[in-house]
Amino acid sequence: MSNKESREHQQQSSKELKREIGFKDLVFLSLGGQSPFLSIILYGAEAVALAGLFGPIAIILGTILVLANGMAVYELSKRFTKAGGYYTYAFYSLTRRLGFETGWVYLLYSVGYGAAYILGAGYVFSTILGISPWIVILAVLGVGSLLVVSGIRPSSKYAMFASIVEISLMTVLAILFLKSTGFRFYNPFSKIPSAGDIALAILFGSSIPTGYGSITPNSGEVKDPKKTVSRAIVTVILLGGLLAAFDVYTIADHIFFFGLNPSNVNIVDLIRDRFGIITFIFVLFGAINDSVLATLSFMIATSRTIFAMASTGLLPDKLGKLQGSKPTNAVLLTILLYAGVTLISLLSLVTAFEAFVVVSSVALLANLFIHLAADSSLFKISLKRANKRRVEISLAIGGALFTIYDLVFSIIYTSYSIVYVFFAWIIIGFLIAEVEDMASQDVNEIEEKHHR
Repeated sequence: MSNKESREHQQQSSKELKREIGFKDLVFLSLGGQSPFLSIILYGAEAVALAGLFGPIAIILGTILVLANGMAVYELSKRFTKAGGYYTYAFYSLTRRLGFETGWVYLLYSVGYGAAYILGAGYVFSTILGISPWIVILAVLGVGSLLVVSGIRPSSKYAMFASIVEISLMTVLAILFLKSTGFRFYNPFSKIPSAGDIALAILFGSSIPTGYGSITPNSGEVKDPKKTVSRAIVTVILLGGLLAAFDVYTIADHIFFFGLNPSNVNIVDLIRDRFGIITFIFVLFGAINDSVLATLSFMIATSRTIFAMASTGLLPDKLGKLQGSKPTNAVLLTILLYAGVTLISLLSLVTAFEAFVVVSSVALLANLFIHLAADSSLFKISLKRANKRRVEISLAIGGALFTIYDLVFSIIYTSYSIVYVFFAWIIIGFLIAEVEDMASQDVNEIEEKHHR
């Protein structure tokens, strides 16, 4: 071990976060990161627009994709219990540079994913109520920022209450949509879209259960993390993904039964027109509540990844400092990143919905990248005992192949400007990692000469 690595290890041990949340706290905090109802309005609607009546199947396939990668993360979470999640897995199981690149792309994913929900809320309320998206966006940013500054414990309690309300709302809506058709069910395989549309629909469908990506960076604050984090991963993926697929199926069932065009249906308008103003008010509450939940959940995950990267010397040391048990500097930087991405994207693009589509698309491509890194991490550490870890190796290979398939097709059929942003971020990360690696080698050489 080099002198620098030894020093980093000593610094890390003194920068541990307080373990104060349990299984229920973690599940509901991450479920909040999925923003179940807002996900249906935004990502679910996009999946149906792309794949038509096949949309619910695309969401199930997206859930399977997330579950395949989630099982790789499930195994990794039992081996690495520090804060940082995907970054920590790559840093310790692959290389320092790949660790930085994974953390770098995770920041793109988490900031983009959380910011997309803020923009989505702005779109929903500006479309339905005629409110300026700026008012909604600033309000959600403000509330989310206050909650994340308060710490993970009170944030998780709020997320628990709000998520239970969300699940209840989604269940009631699904029953209402089924009742509207006399509980008649349609065949989602009656019309299969093109492979490209399916791939993009899977990409958007996978965005719903991928909210579990906010779990692992919080490992450093979880009690009994080896058991708790892994159980929470599977619970959140299945609960969020399957509930969303069921809701989207009931909506598509309603669309098919009444002969509507899936590409032209606004789900919020549909709910208001079919089920009245009282249901509509609950829907609006769910939308604003969801945007706050997603912002909160992913702000926490982003700040913990920044904290972990700083604690291992890959970001400025000040970002790894704790005030009490809170990584305050990392939290403040996170708030600035969310505000910057949200406001710049809204200023640069024509509408809040266009900003949502662009930001979420970049985030979803980044999500596939970090899961490919997680699959690689599991594959690497499992090779040491290949005969005893065939299941883990199979999970890693299967998840990687599925991810590569969806990544390739998504890149092919995604707007060039979105792909350029994604690759530009990766290239910038590699350049920074290269410069940092060269600088660390120079420091090590100087220290070795000094000790001689």
